Amino acid sequence: MSKLLQINSSLFTSEGQSTQLADLFIADYSKKNPETKVQTLDLSANPLPHLDGERFTAFITPVGERSESQKVIVAESDKLIADLREASAIVFALPMYNFGIPSVLKAYIDHIARAGETFLSLIHISEPTRRTPIS
Repeated sequence: MSKLLQINSSLFTSEGQSTQLADLFIADYSKKNPETKVQTLDLSANPLPHLDGERFTAFITPVGERSESQKVIVAESDKLIADLREASAIVFALPMYNFGIPSVLKAYIDHIARAGETFLSLIHISEPTRRTPIS
């Protein structure tokens, strides 16, 4: 069974034009692909905390060294990443405010973009494979 992840970020939640457009797409998609499970994440109705020093530190602290509060923070991020990895398709209901993305979507990106977990940075690549020096 395939899974479609719908990520809504309109300030107006289900009344937002971007959400309504995504809902129309998903209704049509679901008719054509009835075996697809749809999971909806509404970032305005259930906003994630914006990245701060405590969260960033929790993300970069090695697993065995995390405090209990850091484990709770990372568990929330891990769940978001797991949902993303399980999805075979993603639909972003994405309005534009002040020529940019909604801050709730930026907060979501900050929770799923974790060095060593969802992307590799130069410190995660072995020394012989580096192409440019780090200064």
